[in-house]
Amino acid sequence: MDNLTKLIRTFILPEVYEILKQIKPNFFTDEKYITNIKKWLSPIINLEDFYVYPINGITEGLNWWSCNEKRGIYKDIGDYEWIDNTGNNIKYITCPSSIDGNFVSIPTDIPVVLDIAYVGSTKIHKINVSDNVEKVFYSLSKPFGLQNIRTGWYFSRKPDIKLYKLHIKTKYYNYFAHQCAEEIIKNFPIDYVYNKLNAQQKSVCNNLNINQSDSVWLGYSYDDNYTKFRRNNEIARLCLTNYFKNYHDKT
Repeated sequence: MDNLTKLIRTFILPEVYEILKQIKPNFFTDEKYITNIKKWLSPIINLEDFYVYPINGITEGLNWWSCNEKRGIYKDIGDYEWIDNTGNNIKYITCPSSIDGNFVSIPTDIPVVLDIAYVGSTKIHKINVSDNVEKVFYSLSKPFGLQNIRTGWYFSRKPDIKLYKLHIKTKYYNYFAHQCAEEIIKNFPIDYVYNKLNAQQKSVCNNLNINQSDSVWLGYSYDDNYTKFRRNNEIARLCLTNYFKNYHDKT
């Protein structure tokens, strides 16, 4: 149990690190923002009807949205703690869930903002996006361990005028994060990390006598031995990254 943590700090696989090392930062020219993220995500989620903007990690996108949101926001107990409950008009939800790492159903009868941070660390499983989903946030921090690079995408059902002027028209965005992100999604399929680590996840969960989450980085349990890891009154979310062998020393 000593290797379990509340913080989800994933690592970079050696083959991913090799791709990153070959990237030459773009210091001197500005380029039109073009991304292939919609196509890469399409086996799991269809975002063709959304506008997309580059952001520095999901958290920056959530800050931008929540600071400008006039309606009251609410979420399930135990969901990502960065978002505060301010009312009951629009629901923030993570899928796979930050509570236990498992896919959940997306409500269709209320306005929804969707955080898909753990996509890319799971097998291919469809997330249905109905018209009530207004915004979606994604990055490669959780699946590929790129939290220090701050890759990210903000998808909006309606155009964001300010971000369009800044990121798309003026071409002010994080070029290095963008370069890294596009190289990763060009070289690795969306279920690569899951297929690479799933056998180890299963072994670790069996040894700890806990349940496998849909996200390969996580397990979960209802056992009272894991009370301090509980996200709500019942479920303990357990980060497994310290148990994975033969990867931490490769970079």
